Amino acid sequence: MRHFTDISAAQSFCECLASPARVEILKLVLEKKADSLDSLAKTLHMTNGAITQHVKKLVDAGLVKLVEFPGKHGTAKKCVVTVDRVIIDIAADAVSETERNFELPIGSFTAAAVKPYCAIASSDGFIGERDDPRYFTFPERINATFLYFNSGNITYTLPAPAKKPLKSITVSMEISSKPYGHGRSRDSVVSFAFGETKIGEHRIDGEFTDRRGLFTPSIFSDMPQYGKYKTLTVDEKGSFLDGIKLGSTSISDIRTDNPSLTLSTDGGIALFGKGYGDYNCGLRVKMYYRD
Repeated sequence: MRHFTDISAAQSFCECLASPARVEILKLVLEKKADSLDSLAKTLHMTNGAITQHVKKLVDAGLVKLVEFPGKHGTAKKCVVTVDRVIIDIAADAVSETERNFELPIGSFTAAAVKPYCAIASSDGFIGERDDPRYFTFPERINATFLYFNSGNITYTLPAPAKKPLKSITVSMEISSKPYGHGRSRDSVVSFAFGETKIGEHRIDGEFTDRRGLFTPSIFSDMPQYGKYKTLTVDEKGSFLDGIKLGSTSISDIRTDNPSLTLSTDGGIALFGKGYGDYNCGLRVKMYYRD
């Protein structure tokens, strides 16, 4: 999911989709009727040069990425769609506000009370032993870029906002249901809370072990491979997940001088950071406050 907070920021993105040829490329890649540059050119009856230029525009707009794979003569490239939803805040330009952006590593949680199955890992491998919650308290956890747990909760302390009226907090993350045991995933429900205030819950459904994540190391073949990119927002109108309202809890109902986000589950969740999953990022935090 991609979120534009004002029209100006989304202008180049919209211009990219103004081309019928690029829309057709997206459709073909999504339907997997064509995904390599050669197959796209043949299907659309275009030259390889023209396809390359169109795909470059899609890459620059953040809609697709190019992944190398073995070809008949060395390596070839195919397109992979990187977003499944786009939100544009139309009215944001009319509001005077300041934005602060942060990215929190997956291992930077400040509290955890989890139960097996559970594990934390860096790009080099597991940190400690799997299914031992004690390793969630070890100093080495700060290096974690991937974690999962069967039940319990985990808390991240968010950067304190400037001393101005806070308009909203947005946290984006790649998250999935965890594997049942260590092989197959199942649906999970995750609850979100800012401080002591619960703002809603969401069911994460679907299998996440059908393919390797774009950035997931091959050594983690029996783990969740990727997740869904979710954006949680609390503003003056309520609480939202990917633009869909979760509840009526608004920014005025939560503590904003020392904010924290807690994720809780009884069904299991996995969080993906840099070097894992499909998005190669930690928890992205945005805070909007008025001038």
